[in-house]
Amino acid sequence: MHYQRTRKLSGHADSINSFAFNLDGSRLASGGDDQKVIIWCMEQWSAVQELHDISWGQVTTILWLGIDAEGRESIVFGCGRGMLHLYSQNKAGASFVERGSVAAHSRTSVEALAFDAPGRRLASSSAHGDVCLWAITEEGSFNLLWATRISERHEGTRGLVFSEDHSLLHVFCTETGYVHGLDVEHGGERRKTWQARSRIGSVSSASGKRLVLVDNLDKGFTLYRFPTMGLVRHFSVPSSLPWLLIKHVVFAESDTLVVGGSDNGKVHVFDLPSSRTVQVLSHGRSKDAVQAVAAFSYENRHVIVSGSSGSNAEICVYSRSLSPAYRKPHSVLTVLCLTTLVLLACFLGSILLAEFSRMHPMQSSFFKPLNTESFRSFDSYLSMPYREDSQTSVEDNSLH
Repeated sequence: MHYQRTRKLSGHADSINSFAFNLDGSRLASGGDDQKVIIWCMEQWSAVQELHDISWGQVTTILWLGIDAEGRESIVFGCGRGMLHLYSQNKAGASFVERGSVAAHSRTSVEALAFDAPGRRLASSSAHGDVCLWAITEEGSFNLLWATRISERHEGTRGLVFSEDHSLLHVFCTETGYVHGLDVEHGGERRKTWQARSRIGSVSSASGKRLVLVDNLDKGFTLYRFPTMGLVRHFSVPSSLPWLLIKHVVFAESDTLVVGGSDNGKVHVFDLPSSRTVQVLSHGRSKDAVQAVAAFSYENRHVIVSGSSGSNAEICVYSRSLSPAYRKPHSVLTVLCLTTLVLLACFLGSILLAEFSRMHPMQSSFFKPLNTESFRSFDSYLSMPYREDSQTSVEDNSLH
């Protein structure tokens, strides 16, 4: 395994807080403290559109909402002043225009977003523990379904994840490590609560939603079972600062790798099953923290992106090419078709062999019985002369 830095993307004037790839990885959205969202073309390595408004405050979190029946994409992002903004394309491939916005959390910043695609419902949460569920209309407006507060102590939230059946919204709390399961259909009533063995700085769920990664706000990252928050293992990233810095951590390469940021200009890549460090990527200067990371797998390569903090922040793109043997794996349908053809050939072959045997009976000399006198006892069998079979030997690789 070896990732190489292939590109640097410039455009942000301040710290980068969030990344999001669209469904096919052709577009990357980045948001930062400079009150910008930049949409990048990952084929051309260039910015295709910049969204900017000085009234937003920093852009804290970004989420793609998928593609509609006409091929149009939509994106939603949350800001430091509590606003949610929805941008969509008027037609496939066109520029993004604002469709709607709402003052979701007026008292503080938006910290997390999650989207229930089948129900077109968007969940948002704030740094003070407020959680809202919105219905996104076809026209792009936000209709509030319910709102609740996790606790009276202004418990901050750092992640939202819908359950597989979309019946529960799991809310990850920063300081206590609590994960609350809220009933989506009944006003956000709390149904279950679990607790992680660490604080929670950021959250990333695996593709199958059976595992989650969190920044433990201590010495690295922690992998938990979801939703029970049973501890699986830790991934160590020593801190270089006297204070704690929130860093993103994500799954990569079909959930076999863990990729996380740092406070010293490095991006750490771990093997998930063993927690072993497999590569440390250099983003920039040691004083530049890397808080935002993301990963995507294409047909011919794997990609990691990282964003730095501070003025004139940059995005680094790292790539690892795939060998031709792994670029186009056989689909399940292809394997089934080949298996069917083999079975059909065997069936026809057995019919032809039976017909041939009927028309051309073999001589009885081919079926002479074994010499039963030689096998009346085990001793007589052992006394028979040894003859090595030329077709099989212990040196034959097929027996290993």
